[in-house]
Amino acid sequence: MKKSRLIILIFVMLLVLPLNVDAAGLCTSKKLSDLKMKAYNSELVYELKFDNYHNSYFLVTIYNVDKDVLLIFNSSIYLPDSNGKIAIGTALQGGNNYEFKMYGGYDTDCVEEFLYKKTIKIPKYNVYSEREECIEYEEFPLCNKWYSGEISGDEFFLKQLNAYIDSLKKTEPEKKEEIVEKNIFEKIIDFYVKYIVICLPITIIIVGVVVFFIVRRLIRRKNRVKIKFEE
Repeated sequence: MKKSRLIILIFVMLLVLPLNVDAAGLCTSKKLSDLKMKAYNSELVYELKFDNYHNSYFLVTIYNVDKDVLLIFNSSIYLPDSNGKIAIGTALQGGNNYEFKMYGGYDTDCVEEFLYKKTIKIPKYNVYSEREECIEYEEFPLCNKWYSGEISGDEFFLKQLNAYIDSLKKTEPEKKEEIVEKNIFEKIIDFYVKYIVICLPITIIIVGVVVFFIVRRLIRRKNRVKIKFEE
């Protein structure tokens, strides 16, 4: 009898006292949604670095990471510092795609629940862009800092660069002819502009003066002829 009363009492308490879901330590959809938004708002940045032997690598940093979010990358767990920043200590190589998966932090009810995945493609750094031969030919593709193709070695690089330089030399005469033609055209335009601005007013004045004297002379001659006829 006492046992049945105890069961009834517990049942009544459950009905009267509402169960606080948050206090139960459950990862609700609301909590998970809020954490996903926090993970989404983080910002991923990569930066080109060089080691002591001048070998290139990339350092990835994630900013604006909430304290309730953690990162798992290459089986390593990263927690944000006091400034909400996570710096990936692993040296990453250019020309590859990397995925950074974010999970619920240890102080949340959604601990290690998947939140968001950030994917980034890191460009391939071209070491040949530092070559002295590239100083005057930065526009040559193999001299580009982020050239994504394959350069098999120095011999291949120099061969391609010399071929590019030869192609430029072939086009130089054509460019010189274009420059000469352009200069002649510009000189003609300059001549007519100067003529219009300087010579034309003077020409108009001279022509006007000549016309004035001719007309004046004709009028005088006409008057003389008229006087003779009157006599």
